[in-house]
Amino acid sequence: MTPRPAGRWLGDRGALSGGFGAAGVAVALLYAIPAPWRVHEMALGLLGVATLAAMAGGLRLHAPPRRGPFEVLLVGIVLLALAGWVRLDRHTLGMLDARRAFLPDVLGLVGSVLVAFALTVLSRAPHPRDRRNLDMVLDGLVAGISAYVVLWIYLVEPAAPGLAMPAFERAILPLFGAIDVYMVSVALIGMLPRARRSISGRFLIVGAAWLGVGDCLYLVGDIGRAGVPHSLLGVPYLLAASAFGVAFLHPTMRRLFGGRWSPAHEPADSRARLVAVVLAPALLAAIGLSGPGRSGFQRLVLGIFGAMSVSLAALRVWRAVAVGARTQARLAHEVTHDPLTGLGNRSLVERSITGALAEGARAGDGVAVVFLDIDRFKLVNDAHGYSCGDQLLIEVGERLHRAFEGRATVARVGGDEFALVLFPVASAGQARHEAERAHAALGAPFRIYGVDLLVSASVGVALGSAADPTVDAETLLRDADTAMYQAKSSGRDMVTVFDASMRDRIADRLALEHDLRRALERDEFCLMYQPIVSLAEDGPVVAGLEALLRWDRPTRGLVPASFFIECAEASGLLTEIGDWVIRESARQLARWREVPGAQALFVSVNVSALHLKSNALPARVRRALAETGLEPDAMCIELSEATLMANPAEGVGLVIRMKELGVRLAVDDFGNGYASLPYLKQFPVDYVKIDRSCVDGLTSSDPTDATLVSAICSMARALDAVTIAEGVEHESQERALRELGCDLAQGFLYARPVDADDVILTVRAISPRHGLRLVTGDGGAGRPGR
Repeated sequence: MTPRPAGRWLGDRGALSGGFGAAGVAVALLYAIPAPWRVHEMALGLLGVATLAAMAGGLRLHAPPRRGPFEVLLVGIVLLALAGWVRLDRHTLGMLDARRAFLPDVLGLVGSVLVAFALTVLSRAPHPRDRRNLDMVLDGLVAGISAYVVLWIYLVEPAAPGLAMPAFERAILPLFGAIDVYMVSVALIGMLPRARRSISGRFLIVGAAWLGVGDCLYLVGDIGRAGVPHSLLGVPYLLAASAFGVAFLHPTMRRLFGGRWSPAHEPADSRARLVAVVLAPALLAAIGLSGPGRSGFQRLVLGIFGAMSVSLAALRVWRAVAVGARTQARLAHEVTHDPLTGLGNRSLVERSITGALAEGARAGDGVAVVFLDIDRFKLVNDAHGYSCGDQLLIEVGERLHRAFEGRATVARVGGDEFALVLFPVASAGQARHEAERAHAALGAPFRIYGVDLLVSASVGVALGSAADPTVDAETLLRDADTAMYQAKSSGRDMVTVFDASMRDRIADRLALEHDLRRALERDEFCLMYQPIVSLAEDGPVVAGLEALLRWDRPTRGLVPASFFIECAEASGLLTEIGDWVIRESARQLARWREVPGAQALFVSVNVSALHLKSNALPARVRRALAETGLEPDAMCIELSEATLMANPAEGVGLVIRMKELGVRLAVDDFGNGYASLPYLKQFPVDYVKIDRSCVDGLTSSDPTDATLVSAICSMARALDAVTIAEGVEHESQERALRELGCDLAQGFLYARPVDADDVILTVRAISPRHGLRLVTGDGGAGRPGR
């Protein structure tokens, strides 16, 4: 048999509870129609049994996380049903004399208390430690006491002359209504907010309300204040039974629990509730004063319940005032403190600096601000999870607090950034010493969830005094932050003291970034081209060109890419600039290929690691080729060895996609120490560009570089790839490369980078004996460009 999906079961159970509720309402409406007593008795009995069965079945079916309150509620309803059955069987309505049987009263009273207790627990279930739980009970007690006094004074006592029972027993009669008012009050206060997401909770409130209506009608009929027909008297109890049955059958009964307690869960008190609690004793006092001829027993009862109401109201008001004060204190604390570590936050740091500067102005002392940033904190989150990272931040804060307790303000001002405000500080040397103390505090391993973590930190220090009118809290924080980033960019895990030159460098960096953004708009970039030549025995012959980016900066002239590439990457402009390089080099190559004899010329373009991560490079190259009409193998894409090895999986994926497109691929700067030769076989590239550091060593007596170049050439040949030597400047290097088996070369020996208009002239100058004849991309080695 195929099991039903969980959602289908929930739908069936919801329909079951709805069907039970509809049947209960129908029975209640039919009960209101006059009929023989036995019919009414049978309807009450059947619905009572059905309700108890529904409650027991729902409890077993849905298995709420805490069964206890529901079980107590079920027992209470059983006792109330038994009390009702005994009353019907013995016809006790209106029998307030010696012949009255007190068994149903005892059963009903115990049942009401159990139901009230269960609803109280259910109403407070989500946050057991929440202070609102006691407030809810206090409010319910005040409401119940007020209801008791009103019922006793205005219903029971006026009927006393016609009641053949002692005053003490009369005082018990309003207890049912008072308990009902209490349970409805606590259910509305505690359960109603959660009842918005729990249909079961709504019907529990409805059931308690109908139970209260039924008890009040029964009291009116029992004391003879009004004639209440049996057909009308049973309707509220039937509706209450139906509501309780629906509450237990509906699957949302499980949602009445859940959530963790936190002081932040405690909202401000409802003013309406607080005013009602305060007015309740005044109501009782007004009732007492409104009847000057009351008996001694009546005054005693009013005095007792009035004193109880005043005491509860006073306790409630005192708690509200205390909670309000704690709430204000907590809010004030949260404004200036970090919720994770409990340390101060940036606001507290700014206040501390401002206060220290003001005090230093009188004493002539300085203020030091230390910024500390955990190096590579993201790796902790990635490797061990965010909970481990949070715990690390907490323990870093604790170490700093212990190291500077009473001597500095310690705060967490960012994700993994901490700040210390030190005062007084006499010199920059003292400030640096304190910063190194903070740096050393993190030297020992952190034991987090059974794992030893070694962390380092980059620390920046800024020193100021009120004697300098330009110094304020914002300035010191900015300077300390600048020094910290200087430490990070200088290699991390060090202490750096701020000086004015750092601010100048930042200003230059901002100006550079601003000019870079305008350079794209003003078309200030241009491309230079350096020929790639064959090392064939019959003389140099051009095989291709490498496109080199330049920036014609108005204030600096022609600037090489190495000057601004880091800034372009940090500012997010590098991808856009790289796209321009691809389009422009393709456009110019298409123009050169129209020259007779230059149809086989290819151009090589460097792309960045950002292109590798964006996964959009193949689409951009495809679009550039389509716009210019070039064949795919007319373009070669260069990826540095460092870029490929930073994420080999992404590198292999990109190489495969580019090969499917048909373009040529080259691994740049190979042999500069990032990877070993076996890694080369992971990337099916067309060209291997030997790093100039290997070429420079070919003229020395040390054979190491020659051995490395020979190994690269042999490996590339085995993988059917062409080798290109970079930075060739001397003929001796050319001879050595030719002997070692290198295929192609580029460098100042052949030509410096030239602009697009001089490319054809430069090619002719390199190969005067060959005219404009160009070799294929294999450098004459007999291997076709792949």
